[in-house]
Amino acid sequence: MEWDAGKADMLDGPERERDMPAGKVADLLALAGSETIIDYGAGTGRLAIAVAERLGPEGSVIAIEDSEEMFELLSQRLAGIPRAEALLIEGDHVPLPDQQADRILAADVLHHVRPDALSEMRRLLTPDGLLLLIDWERGHPREDGPPEDVLLTAGEAIHELAAVRLKAHQVDAPFADRYTLLASAEPSQK
Repeated sequence: MEWDAGKADMLDGPERERDMPAGKVADLLALAGSETIIDYGAGTGRLAIAVAERLGPEGSVIAIEDSEEMFELLSQRLAGIPRAEALLIEGDHVPLPDQQADRILAADVLHHVRPDALSEMRRLLTPDGLLLLIDWERGHPREDGPPEDVLLTAGEAIHELAAVRLKAHQVDAPFADRYTLLASAEPSQK
């Protein structure tokens, strides 16, 4: 499912901040300040900026996008933001080394990117890293958001994460019509 870059302004609208406050998302990442964070499908950079503001000099946010139009907007938004950079990807491959990310943030993107992107997130995550996944939940009546037929329930998302060896559990979060999962990489099998 392709994102319509013409709708980018709604990603920064007051409704989005009301339904998914950037500060609360950053809180769930449990940052010490020195981590490398990948914001997977960063959109306009609203969440990447909130995360970057919590980092010390050793920390960084890599905000990735696969849409050239959104990448241009993201790059402009992140210009001048310390510890934040935009990265354009093609397809599901992120041109970064294995185990690069202490944290991965994937907000409202699972319904766009699965399943290959989940394997890529697993590859990028450090052994003790965390994936924070927030997405629209199927079965919730709502005024906006993606079509119901592309969405998952929290249980279905946990199952898809398990298929790529990411162990996930649901956490309480005040995000309207969305589930919130924290996942970590299962140890490699020898």
